[in-house]
Amino acid sequence: MAGTPASASTHKVCAIDQGSVYDICFDADGDKFIVNDLRKDGMRAVVKWKAMDGSGRVGQCADTDGAFNDPKVCDYDFKEGPQNYVLFTGFIQKGPRGEAHFISYAYTGYISG
Repeated sequence: MAGTPASASTHKVCAIDQGSVYDICFDADGDKFIVNDLRKDGMRAVVKWKAMDGSGRVGQCADTDGAFNDPKVCDYDFKEGPQNYVLFTGFIQKGPRGEAHFISYAYTGYISG
């Protein structure tokens, strides 16, 4: 994953390139990822993330309850700091181990403190 840190004053960063398939956001107010499946295709929408806070943590959050339902919100507790951020990207996949499709650009969200 690659990306450039966004402005530290930005609290919510959302993908803009896959709006017709899924939405993904990182909300620094609460360290939450938000994933919303927008297409009835039998696939799940996923956000994959990496914490750039010295912890080495990685993970993913998936909207698995079908399209056009409430978005999935995954709440994490990242290490606060003025230079700490998360890199994240979105995609859709069939099941938990399916091949990734409609992969987004990499996005950066600062972890506010």
